[in-house]
Amino acid sequence: MKSPVRVLLAWLVTVCAVGADAGVVRWLYDVEVPVASQAERQRAARAGLRELLSRVTGLAELPRNPDIAAALREPEKYYGRFEFSTHTVPPVEPNLAPTEQSVLEVSFEPAAILALLRRADLPVWSADRPTVLVWLVVEQDDSRRLVAAASADDITAAVGRRARQRGLQLSLPVMDLVDRALSPVIVWGKFWELIAAASMRYGTDVLVLGRIVRRVDDSWAADWELRSPGSQDIGVEARFRNLAESAPGAATAGVDLVADALAARFAVGGELGAIAVTVHGASTVAAYASVLDYLESREYVERLEVKVVARDALTVHLHSRSDRDQLQELLSMGALFTVLPDAPETGPGRSIELTWRGDP
Repeated sequence: MKSPVRVLLAWLVTVCAVGADAGVVRWLYDVEVPVASQAERQRAARAGLRELLSRVTGLAELPRNPDIAAALREPEKYYGRFEFSTHTVPPVEPNLAPTEQSVLEVSFEPAAILALLRRADLPVWSADRPTVLVWLVVEQDDSRRLVAAASADDITAAVGRRARQRGLQLSLPVMDLVDRALSPVIVWGKFWELIAAASMRYGTDVLVLGRIVRRVDDSWAADWELRSPGSQDIGVEARFRNLAESAPGAATAGVDLVADALAARFAVGGELGAIAVTVHGASTVAAYASVLDYLESREYVERLEVKVVARDALTVHLHSRSDRDQLQELLSMGALFTVLPDAPETGPGRSIELTWRGDP
């Protein structure tokens, strides 16, 4: 029997061409850790660094590694700013009052983190990540409800918390008047054509349909299906199930599996090599500078060498631990590059040809 992660990887290879809508996770290097007092700064900073390393490597559990162990003993070497603040935490039940939670806000330095991961020979998952929309219906006591972004319950809180911990751009539907046309019955029945149509306004790269049900033994069973929004006519791409002691636990497990699969697809961790990339469409000095700035800022690029500057093209060698096809996929995320329609077929040793979509 195939593992859920292997099934998800097969799905991602087929449908997760996320170039159109993927975005940058702006908060990837910012972590918040609950604290009881300011005396907990060292412990909280260590916990924050551990969470940050999980986000940037894509690994749910960090391996034993002397470089990582040394960094966790001195987390202050890896952040540039910290601040204590108090947040209002929404109640998990409608009849409860909000609570106040003290947190340590830590902003880690990307360059220091990337240097640490390279010393430790761990993968790097860049801030360019696909967006995920989750339609989640919960069945309990013979009733079903859709979980909304603003739902005051522990399931919404668990999904948001785990997605943040893993660095996922994950959202739940707002369940306004438009979304309410999609009833729990439609989601439970997996009417994907209707679900895909309702999801179009969110513009996400990955759709997740989840169903969580309470069983007679008081455990919670969940099943999940995933697909690309534009593939409603080719069937289900991935499906998996899990059991948990609670509904939030079942939801958290689903978030983890999605994060694991996306990281396995997009995190870079191979041998360092140079790959030729030719960029068309940058016709001014300012545009050339923008292209170079963008390329050098990607976490998966360790070094850049300019090889040819022509009036209609710029050729560089990017030193990366990705292979050629993975690098092309990473570069085509977002809206700044597109792969040339008549570019050569993928394969080892071939260069990458892109069109710059930024300012010319």
